[in-house]
Amino acid sequence: MDSMLIKEPIVKYLNKVEKVLNAEVPNKVRMSFDVIKHLINKPGKRLRPSIVLLSALALGKEVDKKILSAAASVELLHNASLIHDDIVDQAEIRRGLKSVNKIWGDHATVLVGDFLLARSLFLINKCKNNSVMSSVTNAASELANGQILDIMISKRLVNFDKKIYFKMIKLKTASLVSSSAEVGALLSTKDSSKVRKLKLYGLNLGVSFQLIDDALDLLGDSKKMGKSTMEDFKEGKVTLPILIALEKAPIKKRKKIYQILERKNFDRKSLDILYNFVLENNGIEETLKSAKAYSTKAISAIKSLPESRYKDSLVALAKENIVRVS
Repeated sequence: MDSMLIKEPIVKYLNKVEKVLNAEVPNKVRMSFDVIKHLINKPGKRLRPSIVLLSALALGKEVDKKILSAAASVELLHNASLIHDDIVDQAEIRRGLKSVNKIWGDHATVLVGDFLLARSLFLINKCKNNSVMSSVTNAASELANGQILDIMISKRLVNFDKKIYFKMIKLKTASLVSSSAEVGALLSTKDSSKVRKLKLYGLNLGVSFQLIDDALDLLGDSKKMGKSTMEDFKEGKVTLPILIALEKAPIKKRKKIYQILERKNFDRKSLDILYNFVLENNGIEETLKSAKAYSTKAISAIKSLPESRYKDSLVALAKENIVRVS
């Protein structure tokens, strides 16, 4: 999130969220302190807390302690999920740094992830709002189910197709983005229609972000992404570009690709075959079109909200997501 149109209206609030996050770093257990500092000192886009803030402000709510707690809560939940995800995937890099599990090991790191989840729920409880608590805890359960489904797809325990894939990313990625927008709205208004619109905005934006990440895994600069490229293939993941290519390819070619995906022995030759297969069948191009369509849906969902600089930022965020591949 580099656009000043997005960041400028909320930069002072994001700084306050950082203070809340730093206050949640434990100082009694050295390893927990070190692991969480490792994450906080190299922050990501802070997408989810930004959406909490912008959604609340777009509905006319002044940022208070409850909104700051909610913004920090969804960021801690997101980081807990990243830790668990990296352990499952045995990832080497996260946000341009060595992943925490590679530094401190799986056993200790998974417990730190659990600690972050607990602190996330502690913070969201400070909002004293049952609907907000329900939104975040539901997102946490959906996120976990999405991670499980991702594992099942990677291990070929379920038949993979576009339908199951979109189900997975809506659970694993879009659920928390959607909850972030919903929480900001819930803390601002009792108008259920406006809450639904922002929740839908977050859902569509979350899907769009994941689809862009799918494309960047094949196209991106590893420094820009903060992780190695073609990691999805190396981990045996099946993403939208390959699914689109499989739909369009002749049966004979499709069988050969299925054999590679089932074998999951992704040496350089196999990776080149998969990459070229996706290119030949416009998998990346079609994925980008789909991502743009979801960003457009996100913008349409909040079209009727009152005009404000915060609404403009939400719209700009959806548009800037597509620019990430340029």
